Amino acid sequence: MPAYEELLKKYSKRKKDTVMDSVAAGLSYADNVAVDFGLLEESGLIDSLTVAAPFAVIAITEQMKVILGKKTGRAGFGDAVQRMLKTGAAMGVGALAGLAGGPIAAIPASMGTRALLSHYKSKTMLGLRVQERTDRLRALNRQREERAAMPEGRPMLPVGMAYLETV
Repeated sequence: MPAYEELLKKYSKRKKDTVMDSVAAGLSYADNVAVDFGLLEESGLIDSLTVAAPFAVIAITEQMKVILGKKTGRAGFGDAVQRMLKTGAAMGVGALAGLAGGPIAAIPASMGTRALLSHYKSKTMLGLRVQERTDRLRALNRQREERAAMPEGRPMLPVGMAYLETV
């Protein structure tokens, strides 16, 4: 079971992905702001690129982690799907905010939604890890109590083994 410091180090690295994905999703709306201010002419190519850019960033970063051996292929694929779903939801909220409050409202709405979903997932996973460790401690305590109740004449067995009771 990893120590607290190891877990902290592992999960603090994941925050980089959240920031990168939030910025990529926010930048996908930056072209709309630039068009509204007259800084950029509207063209279909730029719209296509900015919508696809966050998903391309996610695919590339997850694939690099698999290539570098930091993740298995299955873990990389699962993480990429989760990140893409969160980014898609954030972009959808950003589009709704853009319709309601203009393109300037889309950027913070998109980035905020992405960060909020990541925060919710982190809290959910923390609760799951705590529950699993609590269950493990209960099982170890139960096992210790069973060993203490053993008759003195029998030798101790390794963990996971038990004597068969005869009737």
